[in-house]
Amino acid sequence: MSPLVTGSNDTEIQSDDDRERSRRLSLQGNTPPAEIEGYSIVRRLGTGAYGTVWLAREDRTGRMVAVKFYPHQRGLNWSMLSREVEKLAAVYTSHNIVRLLDVGWNAEPPYFVMEYVENGSLGNFLTRGHLSVDDSVRIVREICNALIDAHGAGVLHCDLKPDNVLLDGQMHARLCDFGQARMSHEQSPALGTLYYMAPEQADLDALPDAKWDVYAVGALFYHLLTGSPPHRTEATQRQLEAADTLDERLKIYQRIISSSGVPTGHRKLKGVDGRVADIVDRCLNAVPSQRFPNAQGIRDALDRRDRIKSLRPLLIMGMLAPILLMGAMIPIFTKAVNDNLQSTLDEITDRALESDALSARLQAAALDHELRDRLEELETILTDRELADALEAALDRNSDTLVGEFYQHAHDEKATPPRWLQLLDAAWAQCNAANKKYNRGKDASWFLTDRRGTQIWRREFSDLTLGQNFSYRDYFHGRGEDYPPDGIPENIAPLDKPNVCNAYKSTSTGMQTVALSVPVRSSKGEVIGVLARSVHLGALQERMGRLMKEPDADSVERVIALVEARDNTHYRLLDHPYLTEAVVAAAKESNKDAELFETLFIDESAVKAIQASQARDRSAEVRLKMYQDPIGRLSEQGTAVYQGVWLAAMAPVSDFGWLVVVQERREAALSPVEDVADRAKRQTWLSVLTTALAFMAIIWSFVWRAYSRVS
Repeated sequence: MSPLVTGSNDTEIQSDDDRERSRRLSLQGNTPPAEIEGYSIVRRLGTGAYGTVWLAREDRTGRMVAVKFYPHQRGLNWSMLSREVEKLAAVYTSHNIVRLLDVGWNAEPPYFVMEYVENGSLGNFLTRGHLSVDDSVRIVREICNALIDAHGAGVLHCDLKPDNVLLDGQMHARLCDFGQARMSHEQSPALGTLYYMAPEQADLDALPDAKWDVYAVGALFYHLLTGSPPHRTEATQRQLEAADTLDERLKIYQRIISSSGVPTGHRKLKGVDGRVADIVDRCLNAVPSQRFPNAQGIRDALDRRDRIKSLRPLLIMGMLAPILLMGAMIPIFTKAVNDNLQSTLDEITDRALESDALSARLQAAALDHELRDRLEELETILTDRELADALEAALDRNSDTLVGEFYQHAHDEKATPPRWLQLLDAAWAQCNAANKKYNRGKDASWFLTDRRGTQIWRREFSDLTLGQNFSYRDYFHGRGEDYPPDGIPENIAPLDKPNVCNAYKSTSTGMQTVALSVPVRSSKGEVIGVLARSVHLGALQERMGRLMKEPDADSVERVIALVEARDNTHYRLLDHPYLTEAVVAAAKESNKDAELFETLFIDESAVKAIQASQARDRSAEVRLKMYQDPIGRLSEQGTAVYQGVWLAAMAPVSDFGWLVVVQERREAALSPVEDVADRAKRQTWLSVLTTALAFMAIIWSFVWRAYSRVS
């Protein structure tokens, strides 16, 4: 509702007809009353009983401002403008009051320029509903800050209501519209707005008082909490509207306030605490002497309420902590010990894995070095010109003839072998000597195939492979996989560069084997055959030691194994201490050897961990805190020792698609820590109990000191 009365030294009263005429004139069109030099009018923001407010842009700086025009009678305009500008100038330094920027004293109509506050009036905001208790308290505190600044400058607002509070970009309150304001020394009345106006203010002979603003703060506080001002009901509205004169309306308003007592709607709301309700009640007391003396008193009460509210958790803790502390002691202590134990276990685990990773790196490097040495030996052999010429001449002949020559040589020691056989046998013998010299594992075999994949020479001799076609093997074509013997691609061709093939089960021994092969070229550079040497995987690692036990222990504590992972999805165990020649031979006799090797795959959880670890770098090491040995899943005799949980570190063997696995029993690595933890639990119970008692004493001392300061 708009202000009812305005005046300076002599109160000038507008009748209801005058006010209605003013409202209609203010609402006519969207054209500003005048143009202002230096400002560009954008749009109208609102209309009051005595003026209109427009949004404008300052041409020089581009900032947005609000311009209030007084488009009525010249004398009244100048008087009202002068009074409002006087009050705004007095409170210019307050951050919580909209600032005065410029005044058009001699303009027609006169105007003044003030800050533009982005989010409009609090009244418009409240059309969406009431606010939360916290937001209400914050806004009321900011309004009190504004009133404290105004009262300190000798200005009484006298018309505090939601429409006279603006919200800035951060939703902070800014007090505005000092058209009804009075200086503290003025003796002229000032009517405010119904339902926000103190009952004693509704008197044309009343003198301005700071307690008028205190009542208005309470009414606004009530509105923020409940969504409507105090005492406004359909019944009170009808009573006020039935009045014929202003004086009669003011008397009815005073009677409503005095007879209704303090409203209780705010006390029924969830979340409104007793101290907030008491502050509202005291502000709205119909007797001025029972209210807060000024806005400073309201803010002090809000601050005291906040301090006591901040103590609430401490008070609750002070009451409940002594009761709950002893009951919570056992789980708290247990958790602390378990956390420390877990931290220590993690540290010991990391150290164990670091040691395993070092072993895995060393073994992978040694294995990589050995494979490359064997490949280089093959390449070096083929650089011998005499051997190269002999092989070129031999491989130009029929493969059956060559197989026959070798077969005769292998079974008749007195016969003089062809030159190509003599040179191959010599190279084979020379490399066997090198294996012994460098303490390397023995080669399982050497063999030569022609360009079609037929094996024409093999050491040691074997009827199972000589003369057979092995073009399906990876060591022949170097494509990274073995084809089915009956599914060889038509375009198959011998490899053209050195290769370490996929591991395969040897035709002659049944052991997991890997072949290292190099192309044999003619003098023109054409590939005419493949020379290869094979080695059992176990033989590659046997000189490094693959199974260790603690002294006087029956269980295996540390194992070194080899895994193939060329496709990065299926990780198959290639070699393991359990896979001895005796175990493989027994499986072969029972026709279970193929089943044995095809079931030794790493479990899915370990595969995911490996893939995650090597997602960015295939050469990275892998460390697993929980690992299941595939051998432990077998039901055969002797596999139980590999069951249970292991720590495992894996290191890739260069680019061959293999991982060296070094694993050790998790329980063996961590058992010393668990023994220490058991002793620590028994030794710390007394200290924990002492700490609990001291903690209770400290809590109560803080509670008592804090409460004493606030009260």
